[in-house]
This record gives sequence, C-alpha cells and structure tokens, in this order.
Amino acid sequence: MDFISKTIKEKPKVLLIYTQRMIRGRTFEMIENLGILTLAAQLNAHGFDANAYTGITTDTVKTIEKMKDNLFAICFYCDFDNQSAVASMIKYLKSHYDFYVVLGGPHTRHMTATDLDVYQADAIIKGEGEETLLKWLNGKVTGGEAAVPGEIRSGEKADYVQINDFSKYELPCNEDVLDYREMPLLSVITARGCPYRCAFCFEGGNSKKLRMRPVEDVLEEIEQRLSNSHRPRYLFFTDDTLTTDTDRLKLLLAGLRELRKKHDFVWFCEGHPGFLVKHPELIREMIDSGMVRMQIGMESGVAEVLKAYGKQAKPEDIKKVVEICYEEGLPQLTGNYIIGGAFETEETLKETTKAVLELLNLAPGLLDLSTTFIMPLPGTKIYNHPEDFRIVLEDRDYITSFEDFPVNHTWGLSLPEVCMGRSRFITKISQRMKEQFEKGLIPKERIKQDFQLALKYGIAGGYFKYIYAKNIVMFHYYSKLIEYDGLLKEWYELSKAEKDNWIIQKIPAFSMLDIKAVNQIELDILKYSGRFSVKEMSHKLKLSSENMNKLLTKMSDHYLILFSEFI
Repeated sequence: MDFISKTIKEKPKVLLIYTQRMIRGRTFEMIENLGILTLAAQLNAHGFDANAYTGITTDTVKTIEKMKDNLFAICFYCDFDNQSAVASMIKYLKSHYDFYVVLGGPHTRHMTATDLDVYQADAIIKGEGEETLLKWLNGKVTGGEAAVPGEIRSGEKADYVQINDFSKYELPCNEDVLDYREMPLLSVITARGCPYRCAFCFEGGNSKKLRMRPVEDVLEEIEQRLSNSHRPRYLFFTDDTLTTDTDRLKLLLAGLRELRKKHDFVWFCEGHPGFLVKHPELIREMIDSGMVRMQIGMESGVAEVLKAYGKQAKPEDIKKVVEICYEEGLPQLTGNYIIGGAFETEETLKETTKAVLELLNLAPGLLDLSTTFIMPLPGTKIYNHPEDFRIVLEDRDYITSFEDFPVNHTWGLSLPEVCMGRSRFITKISQRMKEQFEKGLIPKERIKQDFQLALKYGIAGGYFKYIYAKNIVMFHYYSKLIEYDGLLKEWYELSKAEKDNWIIQKIPAFSMLDIKAVNQIELDILKYSGRFSVKEMSHKLKLSSENMNKLLTKMSDHYLILFSEFI
C-alpha cells in the first residue's frame, strides 16, 4: 500500500481489538482478553509494535481515530456477542482509512467466503493466530501475497487452525495493553478446548480436543506477571477445565502455594461439580492454595434438563458441592441458571426456584448466583437441533439483544413469559438473601471475608454488591476494620481479658446514624468512645458487667463500635 511509510515498515504499529456494543461495565471490560494479549506478545517478539485494546464501540472508534496516522494494521477479535458491531466498524474503517484490517477470533470458525463481503476486512483468518497472523502481516510488510493457513479466500477451503505446543510462543504481557494501568484482576488460561460437550456451550460444541499447557509454563507465566505487579492481585483462571485431571491440578496447587509465599494474590476458577463430588478433598486443597471464589455449572434445578444439556452432573452433585464448599469455608461460590432453556415451562421454573432457595438455605452468605438466557451459539446442539430441546430460535444471529432480552423461547413459554420467569426468579433469590442478612443467619466471618475480597482484591460478590455495600454504616465499619488490620477488633473476637481492658472506638460519624434508633446510654458510649476501656466505661455509666456485655454486643451487631488495645 502506498500509505506505508518507512517508519511504519521498520516497526509496524498493530492494534488488536476486542470491542462490544455500547453498554459499560460488562464483564468483557473487566476480564482481560488473553487471545489478543497473547497475539500482541508474539507480534512484539518479531519486530512489530503491537498493543491490545478492549472497550465499547464508541471508545474504540475514538481510539483508532487518535492513532490512525501511525497504524499499519488493526486486528479484530470476533465472537458471537460482537459480530454485528465488528462488521459495522470494519465497513466504516475501510471507507475512511488505509491501514489493513484483519478479522479473527472464535466466530470465524463457521465463516465462509460469503463473509468476505459481509465483513469487508482485508483478511479473515480462522483459528489460533500465533503463527498465521504474524505470517500474514509479515507478508504485507514485504509486499508478499502468499496465502496463510486458515485464511478465507474465494473458491478455496479454509480450515480452522489449532496449535498444540504452546511452549514455543511468547507469554502474554500486561504492559502490552494500550494505556496500561494495573487492575486487581489478572487472567490466566491453562488449557484450550474442552472434553465436555454441553449442548449450549460454544467451546464444547466446537473444540476438537483438550490441549493442556504444561503446569510449569503456567506457573512461569503467573510468576512473571506477578513480579511486575505493584498491588495484590486476583488471578482469574479463564478456562473451564482446571478440574479435569487430579494429578495436574495437585501439581498446579503446589506451585500456587509456593508463589503465595512471595506474592499477595488469591484466585478464581471454574470447577465441574461431577468431578468435585468424586474428589471432594481437592476443594480443601484448592482453598489452601488461595482459591477464594469458584464457579460451578448449575444451569437448572431439574435433573432431566441437566441430562439434556450433557452436564454430566445431577442436582444432588451441585447440592453436595455447595455443602462441602460451605463447610470448608470457601468465601464465594458462583453459578449461573439458564432461564428459558431446554424444556422450560412454568413447572420447571418453579422446580428450579425451589432448588435454588434450598441451596441458599444450606449456605447463607456463600452463593453468588446469576441468570442468563440461552444464546444460539453456532456449532452447538441447541443451535443445530433446537427442536430436540423444545426451543424456538427467533433470532439465530443474536442481533436483537444486549443479553437483556431473550432471542428464543420454548414450546411452553413465550418470549414475554421467559422474561417474566427470569424476573420472578431473581426477585425470589434477592429476597432470600436479604432475609438471611436481616435475620443474622450469615456468619460475621463470612461478611468480613467479603469485605476483604472486595476492598483488597476487587472481588465483589452478590451479597456484597446488593446488600453489604448499600449499608453505609456497615461499609464504614468493615472498611476501618480491614484498614487497621489487627489494631482494631470486633467484640466477638476479644478474649475475656480484652473485653475488660480494650478501648471502645466509635466507628461511624454521627452524621451517618439514625439518632432516633440509638438510646441515651448508647449515645453516651459513642460520645465517650476513644477515651475509656470497656471496664472504665461500665463504671462511668454504672452498668453491670452483664448489662455492659449485652449493650456492646448489640452495638457491635449494628456496626457502631470496634475495639483497640490503645487509645
């Protein structure tokens, strides 16, 4: 191309982009896209100047326009969620600018030559691009026109490229993110592909085989990226297959335990309930290695539905994993329920709701539950044969939704009924969570853990976001408790001697309090706080030890006071 200057040819500037439609705060903005980050590392190791960028479409266009004069190429990551946005953006860019535009990502698996006209990119490359993207870009730098594996060309068959030996490629580097600023979350992938074949899952429906990275390589990557960190980190294992091989998992857990001696981090992973009920002892090992949050596939409370999905787990397996996680002290266990999925009717929704409420009762404060609608992902059983699941796909290309409205319904429920079913389901879950908190059923230690994870590692679970954080007095109380770790204690934590000699400290400002809800003696304690020990305060207010204990217990339960050894 004539526009390519000598400077650009010497170190071509490439921007790798993952963008979605205009809704801020969605998960994709918080979880790093390791696909484009890994490609950026590979390109930078071979003479390019590459950055990875994630953002909503309007911000993406503004970013490109700022960089337009220096860009050699833009590479879009295309998945089911952003296909229409990417198509529109490429058409716009190709009509205004001269740099190359390349399309890749998982959605290319089912693309054909007809998509060359739909997307209008300079190239559509199918599959994992560590080698193919580099080869294509190098060809453009040198003026070559050789086809690369996986590139869609008119009249030719293009296979989806998969790689097996990950060790020879560069490790992702966070600093390759455009305008990088350190965030708590640090994404890591340990394998590609999936051995399971869930009927709704793109990975399970399309992957040929599970390809695991050597544990040594995974640990090397984690240590390298943690060594460049300047704050506590939250490792987010993004693959679905961490709990697949017991020996490999134990080796990884041992490595994580060693790394935690040098670095301050905790971690999340997805676990398979069918695997975990067979190896329950691993849950304890995972927690001891730093796991604070895990997701398991829940999907439905109906056994026949789980069987139809191919989950290889039953409702009783899910229940057992919940029980074990609660007993072992896992801070957060998350799961997702599909509303309007396979064979859904009013009766199945009622059965699922009943099952979920029972799970919440089993483990107050543990579960962080979410809901979704079925997405007709290409290559999945539900996409290919929706009638087998009594599902009607109204919008197979998922053009009409931001994940807030279903694009399909069931034989037993209309689209509005699916929406109403989801609303009722969420309402009942929220009500039960609030009841648990209001009745004091959630252990204080669990509440404190949730605040620690949110304030230190950026992990905000459902109870924290929708209940704890909305209570300004409670938020102030736990913020101080965590900020002055060990210097301030709660009443229930104090030994018998400490309950006499430690100093009462007022935590919320008076402006935060509903003064009408505080009696005169409690006001006096708050007024004199910071000056007297518990024993001295009881003498001053002429209260017996028993009455003072009851009063301080009540005030502690209302998040009004903490205790320190010194004034």
